[in-house]
Amino acid sequence: MRSIHQFMGRAAALATAVGATVVLAGSPASASVGGFWSTTCNEGRGCLTLANGSGQGGPVWNLDGCGAGDVYDLFRTGTAHGNAVRVTYVDNTWDQIAPWSSRPLDGNKLAVWVYVYC
Repeated sequence: MRSIHQFMGRAAALATAVGATVVLAGSPASASVGGFWSTTCNEGRGCLTLANGSGQGGPVWNLDGCGAGDVYDLFRTGTAHGNAVRVTYVDNTWDQIAPWSSRPLDGNKLAVWVYVYC
């Protein structure tokens, strides 16, 4: 017969895995930066385009405002309509998008943090 500790340990691991799946399926940005899904990058915003699939309103995450925020997804393109944007990956490498430009991102690495310079 299994002990209660083994059962609780497995239950906690399963709950963590389910929670991570829910986080990845939702919006990628935290409330600190905020944003919304769209089919295009709106004027005056920094944007990240998903490497695969689409969000609830399209494949492009339009960032709100300036500052730092968490993201947890794979992105293929970054666009900066005005302010520079830095995307940091899980391995602590990063890509920077210069103001008024667009560039490819590493769609094979999990992006975990974004910073919009203002």
